[in-house]
Amino acid sequence: MTEPVILITGSRGLLGPYLVEAAAARGRVVECGRRGGDRACDLAQGAEVEVLIADTTPDVVLHAAGFTDVDGCQSDSQRAQRDNHRAAANLAAALADDCRYVFLSTDQVYPDTAGPHREGSEAPVNVYGRSKLAGERAALAHPNALAVRTNLFGPSRTPGRNSLSDFVSQSLAGGKAVTLFRDVLFSPLHMASLAALIFEMIDKGLCGAFNLASREGMSKSDFGLAVAAHLGLSTASASIGNSTELPARAPRTLDLRLNVERIERALGHTMPTLQEEIAKL
Repeated sequence: MTEPVILITGSRGLLGPYLVEAAAARGRVVECGRRGGDRACDLAQGAEVEVLIADTTPDVVLHAAGFTDVDGCQSDSQRAQRDNHRAAANLAAALADDCRYVFLSTDQVYPDTAGPHREGSEAPVNVYGRSKLAGERAALAHPNALAVRTNLFGPSRTPGRNSLSDFVSQSLAGGKAVTLFRDVLFSPLHMASLAALIFEMIDKGLCGAFNLASREGMSKSDFGLAVAAHLGLSTASASIGNSTELPARAPRTLDLRLNVERIERALGHTMPTLQEEIAKL
């Protein structure tokens, strides 16, 4: 049997190395980036995407590339639409119908209301969330597509990129002052768990939009304190504050917790709790 080809965009991003590791056990991995990887491609250029797909003929595409800077998207909406929407649409148009297409989305597609948020209640409050939701819809025009709404943490394997847990642990280990936000709630997954669960979703043949998150989320301040406790770090340099006190930030949903009942039914098992995910650090 021919080894499946798994094309991963954004392989040099924060999640990318975890996806590459999980994919390497399942097939031949082709890494794609705008200026790096096995194949360079500007995904916002339809003609380049057509050549990429014709040359690689992937069986699975994990589309993790995108413009993820929330404040950056707010100030450059054209780039947000280009990188988060148009690229997804170009891939959807170029892929064969039987190719599995996974679009990595965000919890920022939900409104600034109390969570945990369920699929079907999308109403993003910032440009980033709107551009990713547009990307989801473009991706889901493909008949074999899956949109994964998530948040993540874990040790970065990408030079120059830090996750939230990296930021917290490095700041506390160095005695650097850090403010942990009590007013922001979320339910992220460790990146290793996220990558494994994405392939489980692929194996199950799931299509459509799904929340993929930990159960029993918590505030970012409680998350930071839990990370410190797990790693045995002093919290003497930490203070507790509110994100709303920061000036000139893009609007944000404060309660980003995701309801995971739909994905639990689809996979036939429960999602890990956030405390269990922190224990994997």
